[in-house]
Amino acid sequence: MKCLTRISNGIIGALETSFYRVGQVVAGHPVATILLSVVACGLCGIGLYNFQETTDDAKLWVPQYSRVLPEKKWVNENFPEETRITSFIITSDNVLSTSSVNAILDIYLKSKEFTVTGGHSLETMCLKVGRSCRISSILELWSFNETIIRSLTSQEILQTVNNAPDFSPVYGMKFDLSHILSGVSRDENQWITGAQATSMVWVLDKKGKWNNAALEWEKKMIDFGNGRHLCLREVHVYATRTFDDEGYGAVKADTSLLIAGFSIVFVFVIVVLGRISMVEHKLYVSIAGILTIGLAILFAYGIAMVFGVMYGPVHALMPFLLLGIGVDDMFIIVEEWRNLTKEDQKLELKERIARALKHSGVSVTVTSVTDIVAFGIGATTVIPGLSAFCIYAAIGIFALYMLVATFFVAVLTLDEKRIEQSRDGLMPCCVHKNYTPNRCSQKNFCQLFMQNVFGPVLMKFPVKITVILVTCALVAVNCWSFTLMKQDFDLYNYIPTDSYARDYVGATKMFFPSAGDNIAVYCDSMNYFHNKLLLEEMDRNIREDPHVLNGSVEFWFTAFTQWLKTTHNPNIRAQLGADFYPMSEEIFHGLVLKFISQPEGMAFGHMLKFHTGRTPPRIRASFIPLKHTRQTSSAEKITAMESLRGVLDGIKFPDGKCFSYGFSYLNNETNKILQEELYRNLALSGACIFVVTLVLIANLWTSLLVFTCVVGTVVDVIGTLQFMEVTIDNASSILIILCVGLAVDYSAHIGHTFMTISGNKDDRAKVTLVKIGPAVINGGFSTFLAFVLLADSNSYGFALFFRVFMSVVVFGLFHGLVYLPVILSFIGPAPYKSASESELKDSNEPEPASTSPSSNMTLVQYKANGEACVVTKTDQNGKALKENIQENGSPWISAEPLYSHQSTPLLADSIHSHVDRCTTMVERTQHISSV
Repeated sequence: MKCLTRISNGIIGALETSFYRVGQVVAGHPVATILLSVVACGLCGIGLYNFQETTDDAKLWVPQYSRVLPEKKWVNENFPEETRITSFIITSDNVLSTSSVNAILDIYLKSKEFTVTGGHSLETMCLKVGRSCRISSILELWSFNETIIRSLTSQEILQTVNNAPDFSPVYGMKFDLSHILSGVSRDENQWITGAQATSMVWVLDKKGKWNNAALEWEKKMIDFGNGRHLCLREVHVYATRTFDDEGYGAVKADTSLLIAGFSIVFVFVIVVLGRISMVEHKLYVSIAGILTIGLAILFAYGIAMVFGVMYGPVHALMPFLLLGIGVDDMFIIVEEWRNLTKEDQKLELKERIARALKHSGVSVTVTSVTDIVAFGIGATTVIPGLSAFCIYAAIGIFALYMLVATFFVAVLTLDEKRIEQSRDGLMPCCVHKNYTPNRCSQKNFCQLFMQNVFGPVLMKFPVKITVILVTCALVAVNCWSFTLMKQDFDLYNYIPTDSYARDYVGATKMFFPSAGDNIAVYCDSMNYFHNKLLLEEMDRNIREDPHVLNGSVEFWFTAFTQWLKTTHNPNIRAQLGADFYPMSEEIFHGLVLKFISQPEGMAFGHMLKFHTGRTPPRIRASFIPLKHTRQTSSAEKITAMESLRGVLDGIKFPDGKCFSYGFSYLNNETNKILQEELYRNLALSGACIFVVTLVLIANLWTSLLVFTCVVGTVVDVIGTLQFMEVTIDNASSILIILCVGLAVDYSAHIGHTFMTISGNKDDRAKVTLVKIGPAVINGGFSTFLAFVLLADSNSYGFALFFRVFMSVVVFGLFHGLVYLPVILSFIGPAPYKSASESELKDSNEPEPASTSPSSNMTLVQYKANGEACVVTKTDQNGKALKENIQENGSPWISAEPLYSHQSTPLLADSIHSHVDRCTTMVERTQHISSV
């Protein structure tokens, strides 16, 4: 233990000495410090020349070792996305009534009328199957023929629907009523008598150079779909552009709220850092504080981009992270400046700055280094986007740490010079002669509240017990809630609650719940002719997979072999063997080409790619579209993905392979390891934070207690998020990791300050709250203000930001300002060797003296007597002397609680008391023994 104490004193001594010297250098050369800081950050900012935002989900969120990445690359090279869709879900009392069918026809005809930039229309931009635009609709049954449809009776409609063919009369592809109609009603003979909903999908071709025109056409369709429709109940619409419009659009719309939040924080910083007077308000210091955050961002972005670290959409959180940490550090430094003793305040400015930075620098170091380590651990994650964000955050916090101790302190120095010269806070060229600040502006109401109300009440024994019980109950309940936290990612959560797209998603879940994610099985350049048996086995196994939607598999090879068996063309039959299969590989490829040119195979043409160097061309790639059954959670989606992969991996083609891939597989790959990575990062970050806190606070017991605050805060935040129905996904994982960094700040400052104060534990806890409590409160409240306007946001992402940061602030402040002082007052360790006796002057109540006859203590107390402060000196027998202390004939109105010391006279440096007892300040230094 003695060894640990020596190490502790050595570390703290070294840090305090270092910051003392930094303070002297900065205060001695403030202008040079400011210029060097700006130039250094500006040079680093040159790296922004390489700025490039990565928006590819595969690069951001999928581990680089995942099999889905090379599979995605292969798909993009061989079957790049070539279509855009616009989908309607149409509801009515009966969509098969004549009025509803005619209304659906009106929608179809209107879609063909829209013309956009360049004279484009549906006819010029649609995906063609043969000569027809690809539109999935109940109208296919009548080949979209307006004359026929207008003349239909209800009975004729039902007759056609009940006798619907297996293949579309327009496109020749499989026609499944269950994918088009929902809410179907039947009579006792299972005859369809009506339906509540029907789907209608338009498909545009992306290969043409009309992307802007397609966007414009989709916008017209969205506006049309959201309008009124006679004879129909509701029309819900979704298009390819919808998520960008509604999801990202909501983010852009709410960005103005974040800017407003920044403005609120700026005003708050002005109020807190300065005083409400013409000279002592700190407008320019507050501007410098915000500029400090901007310089840190410039430094971090520039350095990271020089080394090629990717920048993604989530990096937009960086300014708010640095705002929360940076403003907190500034409050700590300014609070320490205000806590200088009256003797310190007589010193020259350079020395005062050095002494203020001596203690505050250590406290800022504890939180900054722990934050850097926490994000450094996060950077080791296998999720690229999260790793990149943590790298940016670690660099940004390091830059902020350096800039707060240099740039901000330099500006603070210049501002204090201005105040000493009584120059106006807004127009420094104006000097206020004989300036005397008003009494109200000199009061620190938050500090007075801590001193007179919060601290004394918190240190009462019944309150302490209540705090411990409440803390244990909170952690217990939230631990239980933590275990219920689900891992789930639903992209549609990011669509605003008041969006038309949210209504479409709801209608999909209600009317077409069986359909899951669109997937395809891709096969490479194998010998399709020789692999007939394996391809047929694969087809059977895919269809038998319980996670593949029945009837959704459209395998061109199966359709091709079926066509060979049923064709009556003698030329084709002459090329087939007894098993109705081509007699040679060359014949096989020739017949495949003929098949996709026939009505029966035309719909499969886009599923095949050919080598063009041979005659007939050989198949080099193909795919099989299908759907998974609907899965209700990420875990179920992962199970479905792995099940289908297992089926395909079990088919051993001798000269190629087949694999399944869909856009949802990217999210599934992330979700497979997201929860594990989150818990790993939390555990490693927690362990490293404890080690770093131990090294910097240099006391094992205090570090353990601070660590319990961090753990308690994180557990309470995650548990509360679960009660708010937040799940583990990409966004929540990043925000939870941010929690660790922010949670440290609230408790580490309290723990470190407690170690710098001498006296008994209750008094040390109370003085800690008075000295550093206001800065911690202001830091937490400023973080809350930055996000408070997002409380009612319709954007899931921004609403999530508010929930997380609100929880962090509430639980962080509770553990830091309520639980930690209480537990320290019970089992806190001895202070640092460097802790000064004069630190006790901030306590509100005197140390009770021993009344034992064997004690040599002399108890010195004060009490208010009108406007004079009376010092009562008692001897060992309790006999009291009552003296009205005056200096130069004036009552000494401000008094400090004076304390007893063994065989040592007490030095009253500059004495403060409760504001309700003594209201003005007079300096006095005197040995009480001489009174």
